[in-house]
Amino acid sequence: MTNVILDGLKILFSTFAIILLAISTVPYVILLLCWSVISTPLPATWFHTVEDGLWGWYQRMVVFFFEHYAGVEIHIDGTIPSTKENVLVLSNHQCMVDWIVADFLAVRQNMTGNMRFVFKNSLKYYPIYGFSFGIHGGVFVRRDGFYNNHNMQRVLDTLKQRKADLYFLLYPEGTRFTPHKKSLLDKSQSFAVKSGLEPLNQVLTPRVKAFDCTLNSLQTYIHAIYDITIVYDTRKEEYDGYRPQSPHALQFLFGRCKKVYIKFERIPIKDVLSQISACGDDVADDQASAPMKWLHNRFAIKDKLLEEFFSKSNSGSEGNSNQAKRWRRSRLPYSATLPSTISFILIHAVILYFPFGRYIYIATSTIGVLLMSVYAHFCF
Repeated sequence: MTNVILDGLKILFSTFAIILLAISTVPYVILLLCWSVISTPLPATWFHTVEDGLWGWYQRMVVFFFEHYAGVEIHIDGTIPSTKENVLVLSNHQCMVDWIVADFLAVRQNMTGNMRFVFKNSLKYYPIYGFSFGIHGGVFVRRDGFYNNHNMQRVLDTLKQRKADLYFLLYPEGTRFTPHKKSLLDKSQSFAVKSGLEPLNQVLTPRVKAFDCTLNSLQTYIHAIYDITIVYDTRKEEYDGYRPQSPHALQFLFGRCKKVYIKFERIPIKDVLSQISACGDDVADDQASAPMKWLHNRFAIKDKLLEEFFSKSNSGSEGNSNQAKRWRRSRLPYSATLPSTISFILIHAVILYFPFGRYIYIATSTIGVLLMSVYAHFCF
């Protein structure tokens, strides 16, 4: 009976968390729009400073639910710097939770307010989020032949001009790796072969255009590249050695993923440029450029790590003993997320308490969503 009650309470609170997160963008964007009006006569740097703070405040609430509330254990192989710095973050891409795992790292470095993402173009039309991402300095790109270098360069130049603190996240695979979509992996491997590169099995062949543009633009602005590999441990007792599907957001909140492993490596930008130059000396033809070769080599390392982790012989949660020694449990104090969460819920309640606040809330959720989508279409 006790277990049934506890399970019921878990479902109840998880449902509350899902509802709150689903509607949480409304009070966030109300505050953002209010500040946009108030800051009109002020220097632009004032707007961006407060906007970064609002974004970081909101993201800390997200981290509270996805890390503290979900009870997931974060295990990290590598040392996250204790101080802030401008960086380009490269990550493998498996599910939408990847963005939130990046939050897990950023909050440990006090950089949640400085996160900017490269998104696929269609996400600019995602209700409220697309508008918020664009205002915050995100870049929306089309894939493959439709990639817009000019638009990405414009956003990066703007970020540099206003001397923005930068935690710039890029998913070079371009789309999510799904173990059961064999056709997607086949297409990726075929692309690798045509480019004279080794086919990969646990990640997709990275695309180089967005990376190349970012590196060329930011190489004198950033201090390092953070190369991270995310592993979701969703294996069951009857684990057969095949890589399981990564969790979606609802599964994560319901506690279906107990542990997340993150391989973290900091590479100083001068070392990156030196390594790319060395790759250029090794390229025998024009099929693969030096940046493409370097990026592929990084993803080959990810491929090997994931292969080892999900190999049938590795029955333990951390894989083999040598691999287990590298992972270290990282505990985030509640003080990093709970104040933001409580204040966010209180502000949400205040907005809904007053009639005028409810009017603004409804207007933002309806007409505002349409206007923000139109703005995103023409401005991002």
